[in-house]
Amino acid sequence: MTKLLSKISFGFGSLMLAGLVLVAVWPSQGLTKVDVNGQEFNVRIASTEAARERGLSGQPKLADNQGMLFRFEKPGKYSFWMKDMLFALDIIFIKNSRIVDMAVDMPAPKKGENIAIYTSKSEADSVLEVNAGTAKKLGWTIGGSVSKP
Repeated sequence: MTKLLSKISFGFGSLMLAGLVLVAVWPSQGLTKVDVNGQEFNVRIASTEAARERGLSGQPKLADNQGMLFRFEKPGKYSFWMKDMLFALDIIFIKNSRIVDMAVDMPAPKKGENIAIYTSKSEADSVLEVNAGTAKKLGWTIGGSVSKP
């Protein structure tokens, strides 16, 4: 996704920086399946601090059925930004296998522009990043079900 801001406190939760340079479209090897309201996605899992810090930044694109799942040891109000992102994202905040918040159509920053930060309104235990427009196209809403590893 973004730069998953690694435990930098700004008074409104921990800010996470994300950015992982991967090949343009990931090979299926090493991916895990996540089901959101019956739609299956192949995701890379970012469960360590280092992986969350790398995230999707610098990656040129994702395939339509791919994403990145950020896992956290405990629920919290996590913040994401789009630093070094090359494409727009939908950011889906999840707790107890339910969508609790969404930041949709988060644009990649333009050169010289301030980078927007999005903090979940509800506590989440994981966050799924997918291509912008996916949530709207597939009808995802707060309360939707997510089956994850």
